[in-house]
Amino acid sequence: MKKRTLLILSSILASSLLAAEVELQVVGGKNFPDRKKTSIYNDANTIGVRTNFFFSKDNALQVAYDKLDDVQNGKDSDRYSINYMRIQRDNNSKVHPFLLLGGGYEDGVKEGQGFMNAGLGASIELGKNINLIGEIKGIKKNKDNDFDINTNIGLGLMFGNEPKNEEIKTDCVVERVAPVLVKRKTVIIDDKTNCVR
Repeated sequence: MKKRTLLILSSILASSLLAAEVELQVVGGKNFPDRKKTSIYNDANTIGVRTNFFFSKDNALQVAYDKLDDVQNGKDSDRYSINYMRIQRDNNSKVHPFLLLGGGYEDGVKEGQGFMNAGLGASIELGKNINLIGEIKGIKKNKDNDFDINTNIGLGLMFGNEPKNEEIKTDCVVERVAPVLVKRKTVIIDDKTNCVR
């Protein structure tokens, strides 16, 4: 309980200190352990809380906590992770696909162990600051070498200042209109013939 509280409080503190855009997510889903290896773990319902810190419009650092219910003989498991998130938000659409890559630590059932995870998903704008989140992740554990598939759906709340991608600065060229040059013809009148030469 102390770890979860510390994680949530540190995320809120960090988000308030940063002047960048932040997304708080609450998700729920299902975790499926590798059945090919006759894993001793059960399929488990999950609930999670994530904080995405955007350091540019399309790049974020995600701090995540997931709780897995009844993983083995009524015991629960906790997962803590940090992920790099690449999201396509400049696509003139309300659907923004994203990729996740990172790692973390899992404890609760046996000895704790590290893991690597990678995933993909989409964020769908429901309103100005509310998003529907859907994702699927593959989780490769270090000690027991298990591979889990984790699916989640949830809601995200955006707040803070939206970072802008760096704009390309160009020199401003002021066009000057040159005065129109008129070529004047010299006219000589010959008095004898009364002609223009």
